[in-house]
Amino acid sequence: MLDALRLLLVAEVLGVAALPLTRAVLGRLPGGGLAFAKPVGLLAAAYPVWLLASLHVVPYGLGAAIGGAVLVIGSGAWLWRRDGRGPVRGARGRRLLVGAEATFALSFGVAALLAAFSPDIRGTEKPMDMALLTSIQAGDHFPPHDPWLAGEQLDYYYFGQYLMAFATRLAGVEPVAGYNLALALLFALSMTAAYALGASLTVAAGGARPVLVGIGAALCVCVAGNLDAAQTFFSGGASLAGYDWFGPSRVIPDAITEFPAFAFVLGDLHAHLLAVPFTLLAFGFALQVVLRGPAWSDLAPAGVALGALYAINAWSYPVAAAVLVAAVLLSWRDPQHRISGQDAAGWAIGLLWASILAFLPFWLTFHPPTAGGLGLVEQRRSLGEFLRDQALILGAFLWVLGAAFVQRIRTLPRARVSRLAPVGVALGLGLLGVVDLAQAGLVGALIGLAAVAAVQRRQPAERFGWLLIATGLGCVLLPELVYVRDEFDGSDLFRMNMIFKVGFQAWILLALAAACLVPFGRRWLGAAGWRLWAPVALVGFALAAIYPVAGTYARKAGFRDGPRLDGLRWLQRDAPGDVAAIAWLRAHAAPGAVVLEAVGPDYSEFGHARISTFSGRAAVLGWAGHELQWGHDAGTREADVRRIYRTTDAAEARRLLDRYKVDYVVAGPLERADYGEDGLAKLDRLGTRVVDEAETIVWRV
Repeated sequence: MLDALRLLLVAEVLGVAALPLTRAVLGRLPGGGLAFAKPVGLLAAAYPVWLLASLHVVPYGLGAAIGGAVLVIGSGAWLWRRDGRGPVRGARGRRLLVGAEATFALSFGVAALLAAFSPDIRGTEKPMDMALLTSIQAGDHFPPHDPWLAGEQLDYYYFGQYLMAFATRLAGVEPVAGYNLALALLFALSMTAAYALGASLTVAAGGARPVLVGIGAALCVCVAGNLDAAQTFFSGGASLAGYDWFGPSRVIPDAITEFPAFAFVLGDLHAHLLAVPFTLLAFGFALQVVLRGPAWSDLAPAGVALGALYAINAWSYPVAAAVLVAAVLLSWRDPQHRISGQDAAGWAIGLLWASILAFLPFWLTFHPPTAGGLGLVEQRRSLGEFLRDQALILGAFLWVLGAAFVQRIRTLPRARVSRLAPVGVALGLGLLGVVDLAQAGLVGALIGLAAVAAVQRRQPAERFGWLLIATGLGCVLLPELVYVRDEFDGSDLFRMNMIFKVGFQAWILLALAAACLVPFGRRWLGAAGWRLWAPVALVGFALAAIYPVAGTYARKAGFRDGPRLDGLRWLQRDAPGDVAAIAWLRAHAAPGAVVLEAVGPDYSEFGHARISTFSGRAAVLGWAGHELQWGHDAGTREADVRRIYRTTDAAEARRLLDRYKVDYVVAGPLERADYGEDGLAKLDRLGTRVVDEAETIVWRV
């Protein structure tokens, strides 16, 4: 409880301190954009520390983290004093801010409690995320060292894990509890950012009850499940205990169809999930541009917000960049803003350059997964299968968005509709003749309608809504046309990452748009249309509410284990000596120390790579498959590790230990089971025991 309260206090202090800064950079949004203060505060405190540590100007540590927080507090106080009026102004601004604060506090508390009922950091890819957190906390500079391949730098997008590490370090929370609390913080930030964007868009559109719409947007983006989850629930006899909570993330064969609620229930601190609140923050800058036009004073903060996405999750960057650049174009097309084409182009180009320059140290050291280029999709699902897939994934939102398309078609001049209808029918029949491209043609036509509406609408908020829809549908279309040539190229999983990472962005965009459009359904459809549309929409949202209940209950095993935040209790139970070894290494080993431990398969249920994962000290080799995905060839390391443990020849072991610059050798129950005990005696001649507890020995060599 104290750990949770300390982290909540850190988030609140940074959020309150960042209110004047938020008004300075997002003040042209309704309510001064103050609902975005929490993600702005964390980013504003952590970014300068990361930049200075990346340039080796200052070492990253507790002192630097405190310095970043003091910088936000000091700059906020200075802005408040200079302005003289305070950041919170007007009754509407207060209501929006109170709603944001309530959303954050409630979301954090609920998420922390739920995390405490499945706290074990094991299975799935939790060990990978934990290894990144501890590697960051152990190092002084960036990029951090690779925790699973000694001697290499981490070649992965790690800035999201860094933000969580920064917050937990300020709060003084140990990593084994900090991991679970970071998940709660991330959920609260995501809920609050979605609320902020939904409420701001509603006010700008002249809608009623922006606080309720904002809460609805937060629930749609972060809590709602897909319709496959509902189908799974009823086909399984409507049982909570036996519910397949994992299945709804695999709707499309040989692909991943995650959505935020699943990711939060799963509990991995993955890059695509870490990017959610900051993706929404970037959309907040885009909304400000559409509403008020681009301002040169916004260029630097918008560039940092956009650039952060590349370092958090490189897949999120192009989507957010497209929305921001399109927002500039829409603003240029708006006669109210009186922006020249030259200024619009200059601002858009300047934004992209600012995003790159702000994170240039990361760009220079990271090799993105798209380095293999793009390939054309030659095998895809049939039109019927595609429609079924999208109905199960996005059906609840697509039904709501359908009202917007009906309204759009109804507002077209009848003469234009009569001219375009035969062309559309002919084109549709032609595409149906080439069934393999029918889905692309269908989605492409909807994107075209949305894009034209975004350009032609007079109301800026409506322009932005259509921009969200067009971009979201673009994310649905893209995996049907191209895929990234990654390590899965040539296999049945060739589209897995493309569908996964781009589809996740589609969910955020379309869920947000759908939530904000619900209040306008009656106006658009009329009384008769509303009587048909509203009940189906209500049923869709009710079905979307099944997953957060059933999925959470099943994932938490009926809430039988917990509540506790210690993610290492499972290892304490199975191998208490290993926990003692980890604690000793964290307290006494140099941050750059190299550890030798057993090498096993990725996703090992037995805990392979547990020493490096939880200590933050690099292993000779951890998960070899993940190192391959990160662009590193482990070479003969696995065989060499086996040889070091098994050989009885001290000279041979010494030669291999020197090759990898090993500082500590661990022999716990896992090493004894994998390699036997015959070769351990030589280690007493090669080093000194620093830990000897409960069948686990650590030698300093």
